[in-house]
Amino acid sequence: MESAHPHPSVNRDADLRRLDGKIVLVKSSRDRRNPPTALRGTIEVRENPGAALEVNLAVDFPQMFTQSAHRRTIPLDPTGITRLINSEYNGTFEFTIDDELT
Repeated sequence: MESAHPHPSVNRDADLRRLDGKIVLVKSSRDRRNPPTALRGTIEVRENPGAALEVNLAVDFPQMFTQSAHRRTIPLDPTGITRLINSEYNGTFEFTIDDELT
């Protein structure tokens, strides 16, 4: 007899899929400015056949005087994904990285 309850990974995958395209405010723990700066990013959820869903934060950097426009993709591990989900407030998310925002 099959269980009426789906496997926990099915629920988690559905929860992760709903994050795709959501806005995230990305901050750096190394930023010592007052007030600290942050960049707007987008959560990207990708399917990999036969593997767990991949969750990344995509941050677009505008062209500046000495640097051309570019995109940085920040992959999240399971701990990072949990931190991201727990940061939700009114449909938006925040995430602090331990690296420079460059």
